[in-house]
Amino acid sequence: MTEFILIIVIIIAIVYFIGKSKSEKTVRTARTIIHPKKSIEKPIEIDLTEEKLLYKSKGIKTFDIKGMFYQNLNLQIHNCEFIGYAKTGSNSHDMYAVEIYNNENKLLGYTPKGNKRLNISLDEWHNGKIIVWGGLSHDDYDDKWYGNVNIPVGFSESQLEKVERVLNLKSENQNQINKKEKTTEKYFEILNRHREISNLLSELKNPKEFYYSFPKNIIPSISSHLEKEKNWEKLLELEKHQDLISELSEKFKETTLKRIETAKKNVA
Repeated sequence: MTEFILIIVIIIAIVYFIGKSKSEKTVRTARTIIHPKKSIEKPIEIDLTEEKLLYKSKGIKTFDIKGMFYQNLNLQIHNCEFIGYAKTGSNSHDMYAVEIYNNENKLLGYTPKGNKRLNISLDEWHNGKIIVWGGLSHDDYDDKWYGNVNIPVGFSESQLEKVERVLNLKSENQNQINKKEKTTEKYFEILNRHREISNLLSELKNPKEFYYSFPKNIIPSISSHLEKEKNWEKLLELEKHQDLISELSEKFKETTLKRIETAKKNVA
């Protein structure tokens, strides 16, 4: 009987110690899983790191364009100003690459290597693609391409629409101005585009990166053209553009104002 009781006590003791050992392992495992430093600090650290990678100020960022030598650029086509877009990507040379294209989808080059802040800001604010503008030039002596690009990082959709409108109007005006022969209608289209460009730039707070100015020879050319045609009513419309007339040299200002006075006498 004594032996039987002893065996029962031994069995109970073994079961107790086995159960206690499992309980301690469970507690240690649970403590490891819910450790506050591992479950809370890690995601907070990631969030703060990504926030610091975004630009602190939104605006037009200007960069030199790199890698143009490898793009087989054409002197007759690409040696000029361009409108296009920037697109984020990655390659074997740069995991934070930002590619620069013109509107014909020709790759012109890249922003300087390793610009993590630019790459992440474009991804975060513009889904990795945004309108840009700039210029390329070729140095014949060194046989090298040089270029720069303006990127409106962080602009709102409304602002980007205005940017695109300004760039298109500028391009249209430049093409029209470069033509030797211009009709009265085309001359006034140039003036109207200029007015719209000026208003849009004012709404955008006149960023210097657009490098916009109106050719001073346009007003004298229009007045001369209208005088030859004896189109006095249209000549009188130039009075609406006193700001442009006032920017002329004294010689051309005086000549233009005399033509307007002649128009007044012929209309009266």
